[in-house]
Amino acid sequence: MNRRASLPGIDALFGSPQSGGAERAEEPLTSATPSLPAGVPETEGVVAARQRVPEGTDVPDAAGTSLLGWLVSTGSVRTAVEIGSAAGVSGLALLASLAERGVLTSIEPDGQLHGLAGEAYRSVRAGARVRSIHGDATTVLPRLTDGGYDLVVWQLPVTDAAATIDHARRLLRPGGILLARGLVTAPEARWEAEAFILALVDDEDFAVSVLPVDGGVVLATHRAAPPA
Repeated sequence: MNRRASLPGIDALFGSPQSGGAERAEEPLTSATPSLPAGVPETEGVVAARQRVPEGTDVPDAAGTSLLGWLVSTGSVRTAVEIGSAAGVSGLALLASLAERGVLTSIEPDGQLHGLAGEAYRSVRAGARVRSIHGDATTVLPRLTDGGYDLVVWQLPVTDAAATIDHARRLLRPGGILLARGLVTAPEARWEAEAFILALVDDEDFAVSVLPVDGGVVLATHRAAPPA
């Protein structure tokens, strides 16, 4: 099976396999694509959080926050977890469309970004709608509830594809979605990101799509278990 054949967007992210990787994208990916859902504008809180982000920090662009909001609103998401806070930019985009009693769990290993995310959540009086956790994902994720989440947003470098997929499989309810973003923003991690996507393609528990936007996005829906 040609694993790439079912993912038209993957060559835009990583280049053609016939080139042996020599033609891998060097320019930043743009959000100019008709496949991206539109109509979820950024809130004032998201704009303000973006302005506080330290230079060089990877955060969702406007297309990325639009996609997050669209997923939450159309998927009736009540529980979401983000791995990497993006200084609160992604969290506020999620909260803006999250169900009224929905809860976001935000995990951030970097102390500065965790502090900025907390500032962003306080600016919108998120209160109990956010659990903001300062800690390493490998330590925090095993403590989260199995099958307790409608959406998992992964925005840290993917250094262990198998572990990342296993975390998503355990945390997501059937029909829940894994969104991994910023996959090619770090050139040194592109091989790992490509391996991660192709491992998802091989996993029968997920249906996978790729969007060459916001630094590279993969969407993977956790398939419902077949009836016994």
